[in-house]
Amino acid sequence: MEQIAHHARTHVPFYQNLKGEGFESLPVVTKPMMVADRSQFFDERVSPETLTVRFSSGTCGIRYRSYFDRDRIARHRSEMVAIHKFMGADPFAAVIHGTSWLDVSRRLKCAFLLQGKRMYTGENDERSIRSIARWLRNRRGTIIVAPCSYLDSLFEGFREFDIEFDKGVIGAVLGIGEPATESLDRLVRSQAGVKLFMRYSNTENGLFGISDGGLSRYTLNTSAFHFEILELESDCPAPPGALGRIVVTDLYNRASPYLRYDTGDLGRFAVDKTGRTVPGVLQELRGRKRDFPIGGTKEAPRRLLYMEILEPVDRMKDIQQFQLRQNDFGKFTWVLNAPQSAELETRLRALLNGSIGDIVSCDFSYDSAELVVGYGKRQHFINEMPDPESLFRPRSLN
Repeated sequence: MEQIAHHARTHVPFYQNLKGEGFESLPVVTKPMMVADRSQFFDERVSPETLTVRFSSGTCGIRYRSYFDRDRIARHRSEMVAIHKFMGADPFAAVIHGTSWLDVSRRLKCAFLLQGKRMYTGENDERSIRSIARWLRNRRGTIIVAPCSYLDSLFEGFREFDIEFDKGVIGAVLGIGEPATESLDRLVRSQAGVKLFMRYSNTENGLFGISDGGLSRYTLNTSAFHFEILELESDCPAPPGALGRIVVTDLYNRASPYLRYDTGDLGRFAVDKTGRTVPGVLQELRGRKRDFPIGGTKEAPRRLLYMEILEPVDRMKDIQQFQLRQNDFGKFTWVLNAPQSAELETRLRALLNGSIGDIVSCDFSYDSAELVVGYGKRQHFINEMPDPESLFRPRSLN
């Protein structure tokens, strides 16, 4: 930590004129701060054009670029290998990757094909599901990586069409980006013969951790990051076991350092029997929680594809920020930071009706202040129905 802090104070403009010394006196930074003047956060000896770039539309509504030097990318690749080995999977196995069609470009298709990967975009018709099953059986040990709503759709398809796999065909299943349910975990165990793992990561930094026995408890990647949990309203450390803001320091990205970076997530460290913090274990990850939309009826609920609903909205240029709230079955409210428009409301109603169907009501509220979050992250979707998880009772999986 002291080495990366010294490097930043010596070579990175933002840190060169700060008062104090060492790591402890560094300020907490946020994504909006970095977006405001990105040039201040590069090593002044490095040209950004020579760095690896990742793009993100950003949960703050701002398109964002993160940069990595070769050494950091090499370390990231080794971290990917380590996570796959932790799951008991072959790190170099074939991969099925769940992604939205909105993110699929011709270049990405070619890249996936050359890498021996297959895209899964949420199809649940019998022909598509059986095609994926054939692909899996020809590539023993395949790793399936997808947002949890996509995993739900895929494994429900396997169950519905009585598709079974021999042991070892599916090497591991990894959920990303959305909260998992206990019912999904049971479904994966039944249909794939492996347990569901969850990954904690972000675009700006990389792999933070992997679930280690529960769907919301994570072993943290302390070989590459230093983790802090700070109080909600100050930059003081939260008490042991208390909920707070997750702040990370990338120990190796020297070209574009992320020091004491507020991820926008909330969580709490595990504590031992004496009440002391276990800094390498995240007992709960709450801020990353994303409620999931539900269709159907109370008697026959359906978990819906979260990204299928919200990604088209993210591409509507007249909407600066937005939030969708589910009040009950078929009842929704859009909260928008956008010019009030009957035409826009018509488009959003049509989107919900096409994705969910049986819309009882679709209301609109225009309130930009309600959506602004200081650290640059907010929840796009909120399910206000009491305990949505309870709607998904254990099903007979025989």
